[in-house]
Amino acid sequence: MNAHSHESAPAILNIPLLDRLRSVSGFVATADLAESNDRERLAADLDALEAFGFRIERHPYLGAAYRGPSPRLCPDQIEHELGTRRIGRRIAVWNRLGSTSDAAARGAGAAANDGLVILAEEQTTGRGQRGRSWSAPPRSCILMSVLLFPPSELSPIGRESAGGTAWLTALGAVATAGLVAEWTGCDARIKWPNDVRVDGRKVAGILVERVIRPRDDSPASASEPETAVVVGVGLNVNLGVDDLAPELRGKATSLRILSGGGSFDRSELVRDLIRRLDRWYDEGVRDGPSSLNAAWRGLSEHLGRRVRVTTPLQTLAGRLVDLDFQCGLTIDPSDETRSQGGSLVHIPISSVVALEG
Repeated sequence: MNAHSHESAPAILNIPLLDRLRSVSGFVATADLAESNDRERLAADLDALEAFGFRIERHPYLGAAYRGPSPRLCPDQIEHELGTRRIGRRIAVWNRLGSTSDAAARGAGAAANDGLVILAEEQTTGRGQRGRSWSAPPRSCILMSVLLFPPSELSPIGRESAGGTAWLTALGAVATAGLVAEWTGCDARIKWPNDVRVDGRKVAGILVERVIRPRDDSPASASEPETAVVVGVGLNVNLGVDDLAPELRGKATSLRILSGGGSFDRSELVRDLIRRLDRWYDEGVRDGPSSLNAAWRGLSEHLGRRVRVTTPLQTLAGRLVDLDFQCGLTIDPSDETRSQGGSLVHIPISSVVALEG
């Protein structure tokens, strides 16, 4: 696994030392930190951590104490004991990018980039669903894109279909909602198709895009999937209320706001998010997209509520009774639009243009 920071290249950081300091609420004695009583090496390792931005207090008699995370994303910290099967094989952290999704897509020509993770401290041309622009102050959010080469055997919920895109969008939302709930204790829900919200306020968004892979004439290239998929995640982390545009203060939130003002270690969040994405994706590849159904249902903001579903052929209002990747959306149309015979209506995921309510 390779992790790279595309800023000024720092010294390799001693992450086990950082974890040791983080595990204790106060000071850790120098004798307990120095390997083989190598105090010069310990001092150099602490210097490197402080230079990267980690807040560490040192005392001549008490030792050293961890006082807070670096404001920067730390590739060494993200990669340390990551333990994933696919996502995170390669990790690149950039100080500034136009779009993490565009950067990830540029890696689609190399098979070794399956699972590539691109992160940026700042995006200048970030985008959301339906081409909407998306921006945030530097070092305040998680701006991450993952390049994946889904196997063709996932058909009919395959990478070529709108259903396949919906599966990966839901996968990103389920992973992100689980992270938000665990780190804040709040009830995070998924608003169709790609928003993660708490009490109706957006904390994260998912954007999935297909990429046509460059092909050559080699036999290996002929056997590889023709398309790649980029799963983009934007998560508001250390934004305060004043960081939100006035028109968004009733519509958006962040982990910091949800937790009452506490600051979060974004590198730890990224490591957790990569693990969650990898676990759900691995299950989907092994067992099919339906392996996500239970979690997707449980987190849906719409299940059991009246919704309005738009397809290319019609608009249907009713109560959303169920949703899964094989049967699609199950709607109880109610009296105003009940179909002949009063039966429930099943709408394939790939036919859903919009869902509101």
